[in-house]
Amino acid sequence: MNNKITRKKPKVDHIEIARQNIDAQFDGFRILHVSDLHNKEFGLNQSILIETTQEIKPDIIAFTGDIYFGGRAEKSLLYLEEAAKAAPVYFVTGNHEYNYNDYIKERLIEIGVNVLDNRAEEINKDGACLSLIGVDDFLFFRDKNKFSGTIKTLAQNSQGFKILLSHKPHFVDIYENSGADLVLSGHAHGGQIRLPF
Repeated sequence: MNNKITRKKPKVDHIEIARQNIDAQFDGFRILHVSDLHNKEFGLNQSILIETTQEIKPDIIAFTGDIYFGGRAEKSLLYLEEAAKAAPVYFVTGNHEYNYNDYIKERLIEIGVNVLDNRAEEINKDGACLSLIGVDDFLFFRDKNKFSGTIKTLAQNSQGFKILLSHKPHFVDIYENSGADLVLSGHAHGGQIRLPF
């Protein structure tokens, strides 16, 4: 069980996306991307993580899976419940949600989180829109063609700038050909390649 409370502030990277196909109405739109919390606690009752989220002042929060650690998720859920008060939260499953999928979806909806389980949602602003496309972790599919087909279908039926939320980044070949303009993923815990071994 993950009982450790860290007092460190999480590292925040700021990345600016400038693309021709983003409508001007979304200039300055802030997305906070969080992933792989694994029930870790940042400050008592997630105080540090909640404070950091509030300081960023996001328009939306994208959470790309893995809230569980050792079958527990209460600390992650505490953060997500408070985060949903700061901005709309959009969630897709990670591989650690596989055994708890039905329970966790119900619980997330109860606390005000938008669960994108193989579906898309539009965000509209002054006549312009962007689409958030959420796909369950590949573990839920176990078939690359079904996984790829689901993403392509969702992207083809979505409007505006298309943001794909998917837990694992290493399906870059599928993402590149999906029609998504931006992909937000987690899972790698700090890097795809680490040296030394």
